[in-house]
Amino acid sequence: MKSIAKILVVALSGLALSGCVSVKMGSPQPSLQTLEALRASDFPAMAVGSFTLAPGLPASLDRSASIRAVSLSSPEDGSFAKYLGKVLETDLRLSGKLDPNADTVLSGLLTASSVDSESDKGRATLGAKFSLLRAGKRVFEKTLKVDATWDSTFIGAVAIPDAINNYTALYDKLALSLLTDADFKAAVMPAKPAEVPPAPSGTPAR
Repeated sequence: MKSIAKILVVALSGLALSGCVSVKMGSPQPSLQTLEALRASDFPAMAVGSFTLAPGLPASLDRSASIRAVSLSSPEDGSFAKYLGKVLETDLRLSGKLDPNADTVLSGLLTASSVDSESDKGRATLGAKFSLLRAGKRVFEKTLKVDATWDSTFIGAVAIPDAINNYTALYDKLALSLLTDADFKAAVMPAKPAEVPPAPSGTPAR
């Protein structure tokens, strides 16, 4: 994630020259809280499949977010959905839970993405519909959404970096929400074979 200071310099330079500037989010970084949760789990390794925009939503939702005079975009092929997939892939890999060849595959559809810092209170939302396939069979599907609010200001040099950082943090928050979800935790574990009761021994006495 880019530091506030670096984003501030880029934003101010762009605004001075053109009145508008494009800023890319920083590359996904591992979340300590998510790594701890994964390492404490007994999840089997899984693969990360496709992460795309949910059908029926405007393409712009996946491509950019307007924060005052700044247009924020993703470094992952310009797609926020792919960025979410990369966040999960990063955490799974560093916790030893990623296997591209696993028969358990996690995928997702971006359903919500917004950020607003126009007033004295900033707001951001991120949502996705996640699905888990095991050997081609869907074993989990659920839509999750996270949000954030923070004190904002009319001073763009402060409000813009704050909004970028709060919005970006939602990707880690959504990943953690999924990986600690009770339904997901139940679905990700392979079903245990049913125990066969032992055969009766001997012949009952008459």
